[in-house]
Amino acid sequence: MDPKDITAKVAHLATMGLLQIVQLTNRKLEVLPEELRGCTDMRYLSLVYTHTQTLPVWAKELKQLEYLYVQKFTLIVLVILLVFSHVEGKMTIGLVKLPDDMFDEMSSLTTLHLGSNLALTQLPSFHGLTSLEMLVVAVSLSLLELPAFDSLYKLERLIIGIMPQLDSLPDFLPIHDLKSFVIMDRGMWCCNGFLGECDLQNPLCGVHPVWGSPAASCLPANRTASRATLDAIAKFSKSVCGGLLRPTDDQPPPTEESMTSCGGILYRQCELPGIPKAICYNARFMGTACTPSKYPIEMRRRQIAQGVDDPCTPVYEAWLGCK
Repeated sequence: MDPKDITAKVAHLATMGLLQIVQLTNRKLEVLPEELRGCTDMRYLSLVYTHTQTLPVWAKELKQLEYLYVQKFTLIVLVILLVFSHVEGKMTIGLVKLPDDMFDEMSSLTTLHLGSNLALTQLPSFHGLTSLEMLVVAVSLSLLELPAFDSLYKLERLIIGIMPQLDSLPDFLPIHDLKSFVIMDRGMWCCNGFLGECDLQNPLCGVHPVWGSPAASCLPANRTASRATLDAIAKFSKSVCGGLLRPTDDQPPPTEESMTSCGGILYRQCELPGIPKAICYNARFMGTACTPSKYPIEMRRRQIAQGVDDPCTPVYEAWLGCK
């Protein structure tokens, strides 16, 4: 079902030029209205499942922006592992282009999240992002490389999720105090010689079992990782070069039937044909629906065992260990 188009409403609210926060989820905003250009004190922009395919050339004028999240959802597959993303797209291909100089003067930006933008082939230079602390690039099947990290002095958290064609990483030398570095799904650079040894028999370098991305080839000797990059990979070895996404890890999008069976109740057990255990879960701001994914089941079991997050409800969650 198409989300409600609120372009006119956003334009009206922006008329006075006073908007500082725009946070939209499951609402259509294909193009940022011109009226937003006058909101030069904008601090927070989050577009989740909004059908936004490009940002205007004047987006670079939002120099006070501190938080930018663009996330797209595709009906092809929803991967439960990716729970971090904020300019997100919905039932479209997401962003297809960003202005080349978009970040040149965004020295106030601390968080940048670009997720599920399947057709985006290139990111703008990160040159102006001197205050960036968190960078998330997720489900970007067409991206071949990341821009240089030359100005990311303050970067603390880096998440690269599902970029199956990425064959190398930028030099980490400018980053002074990286606290978290996570890679989800294939990193060809883990086995194509970027780290020193080329092993094309490694599953990470084969044809991707979900996306069909081509197999890797060995990089030339002059394209190996810098010392600083090798040190970062060694420091966070438990969260990089790990498992490969498999078809069994996919979580299908919610349907009317799968949502009806849950009745809006989180974590209750539900039934799916051929699936031993399924759970009612609302991944990424979507409706609570019956899913076969093992990840929310394990997550909730751990939360209950450790007494964290919302208190459990025995009548619905006894199967997860709730007493």
